[in-house]
Amino acid sequence: MIDSISDTASKTAGNTASDTIRIPVSGMTCAACSSRVQRTLQKTPGVADANVNLMMKTATITFDPGAVSAASLVDTIRDTGYGAELANADESAFEEQEARDRAQDEEYHEFRRKAIVSGVVGVIAMILSMPLMGAIAQSAHSHGDVGDPFMRWSMRTIDPALQSVMPWLYELPVFATSIALLLATLFVMLWAGRHFYTRAWAAFRHHAADMNTLVALGTGAAFVYSLTATLAPQFFTSRGVAPDVYYEAVIIIIALILTGNMFEARAKKQTSSALRALVHLQPKTARVVRFGEEVDAPVESVERDEIVIVRPGERIPVDGQITQGESAIDESMLTGESIPVAKRVGDRVIGGTINGNGAFRFSATT
Repeated sequence: MIDSISDTASKTAGNTASDTIRIPVSGMTCAACSSRVQRTLQKTPGVADANVNLMMKTATITFDPGAVSAASLVDTIRDTGYGAELANADESAFEEQEARDRAQDEEYHEFRRKAIVSGVVGVIAMILSMPLMGAIAQSAHSHGDVGDPFMRWSMRTIDPALQSVMPWLYELPVFATSIALLLATLFVMLWAGRHFYTRAWAAFRHHAADMNTLVALGTGAAFVYSLTATLAPQFFTSRGVAPDVYYEAVIIIIALILTGNMFEARAKKQTSSALRALVHLQPKTARVVRFGEEVDAPVESVERDEIVIVRPGERIPVDGQITQGESAIDESMLTGESIPVAKRVGDRVIGGTINGNGAFRFSATT
């Protein structure tokens, strides 16, 4: 049916000494991640072709088993900074898809929880930062002449309104407020945004950069600057610079990125649900010719070039090319066209579609 879903085990490709294997890959977050893994695999001796799917988080590799082993391919992927494990040989394609769906569902809920918590903490940090920014700016200028136009606007417009609503907020000690923001930022960075920094460090160790690198550099620079301004403000004031802190910026950036990750995970989840619906249309067994006899075999065991028999009214189990007979096939599940399509010898058939009144045999291409 769909090669990326049904091709789960190593299979012989024609008469050539090559196998195809699909390896789950974890830790990829953007197209740059999948491209780096794919390029590395394609350069590996013994690999004829490699395709890394970011959405499915898998690497489909055609390789020469005499030149490279499946275990060494897993090590090659890990050397790029991402996780990889060989698929469970006892697990069917349907079970593997269900496990992937559960993982995607958990990923979505984890991102949503972290995005919500980070967003709430970010709003609180912004409110706490308002009187702090004004106090720092005033202390950095002997006559209260603040040079930053945004700060002047904030002190004239936002501060009076906020002070009238929460006067106690402006009575908090500056240092205590800075420490509270520091602790809140550390919490968000270590809990909600930890994977950004661990993956950025893994990419750095492998002389690469990705989206995590950008997030880690941006938030890391703001945090280090703010930490220095909190613990050693005289370093800035002695040079006529206000020791401003940007803890709220760090938290908000992480919250926004996590929100994007959440929407991305939801889109993957919905796409996976659509693919799963297609998978359920595929028969779990196929009638194949083996050793001159017709036998019913699991779809996962059907090998390339095996002869598959389809009777009237049955669903086609795998992709292939008709070698004997003819029929009309309902392909509406793929094309939306309700009129059956006439098929004869040499025509291609798609797994999961419905055969009409004719019977035929075809050579499997999956």
